[in-house]
Amino acid sequence: MSKNEYLSAIGSVGNILQYYDSDKKIPVLGFGALIPKNQFVSHCFALNGDIFNPEVDGLEGVIEAYKNAIKKVGLYGPTHFSPIVKFICDMAEAEQVSQEN
Repeated sequence: MSKNEYLSAIGSVGNILQYYDSDKKIPVLGFGALIPKNQFVSHCFALNGDIFNPEVDGLEGVIEAYKNAIKKVGLYGPTHFSPIVKFICDMAEAEQVSQEN
């Protein structure tokens, strides 16, 4: 797959943000896509296919997950961001609770 604008953006932002993740496990989520397996539109899905563990290894894992997912899903709009924001908030809350215990 040739480098498109999304891959350029992922690389640019990822090169900066990757250093703020201590374990280098990065959750990678997609939004606004028709998922072919079930033929439904999702505004929050794991690019690695595992919504219960959407993390990949480092920036290389993010790029690979994107490349694999873009071959399998159909882009769909309009995009609704609230499901992905809620998912991330829930992940952060669960992480905070586990660190407190």
